Amino acid sequence: MSSDLLLFLKTNFIIGVYFIALLISIFSYRKYFDTVLKYFPIIIAYTFLNELLGHLIKYSENFAFLLDKTFANDIIYNIYDIFYYGFFYIVYWKLISQQQFKLWVKRLSFIALGSYVLSCFFQNPMLISLYYATSLASLILAVICILYLMDKGSNWQWKKEKYNLVCWVSFGLVFFHSIFPVLFLIGFLQQDIWDAYELHTVLRFSILSMYILFCIGFIKSRKRSFG
Repeated sequence: MSSDLLLFLKTNFIIGVYFIALLISIFSYRKYFDTVLKYFPIIIAYTFLNELLGHLIKYSENFAFLLDKTFANDIIYNIYDIFYYGFFYIVYWKLISQQQFKLWVKRLSFIALGSYVLSCFFQNPMLISLYYATSLASLILAVICILYLMDKGSNWQWKKEKYNLVCWVSFGLVFFHSIFPVLFLIGFLQQDIWDAYELHTVLRFSILSMYILFCIGFIKSRKRSFG
């Protein structure tokens, strides 16, 4: 194995985590292929390919998606965010049964979308990450996941929910998206703090933890317990 490949795997092991999660999601697909999470493997695949493309654009001198590499990198991440958050907002809107909670999901989703539109008036999405909008969308996703868990109410029982894929996905999303907005803003606004406390390591650990929870859900889930 070449030294370049070893260095890539060491510094970008999270890309490998995405790939492993994608494989597990595909192998477990029969459990949820006819549910609202049927497109989840596509989102994971999109995440994997987006991170891989971002790495190539940033570090490979011979690879150019567009003439301006910074321009290309910011575009792909801003577009990815819209699809990623939009997917989960729709999923939870369909899963939640209480009308009041569904209304909150709709309102919060529009707030998140509006924040992206508003950010475009103050930040060029082709030149920089819309980090304020992304941080807000991330926090909103965590809130929506909590609304889903609250929607279960007295029907929530661990002996059943431990086989529910949505439960594990929700745990993973709440854990990550409760931390991510703070880390993301520090990374853009307080670079000295980001570097001093090696917060990139915290970010990687939180991503790893989220995907471990996803994978546990894929493996343990049972079709009859979905929802």
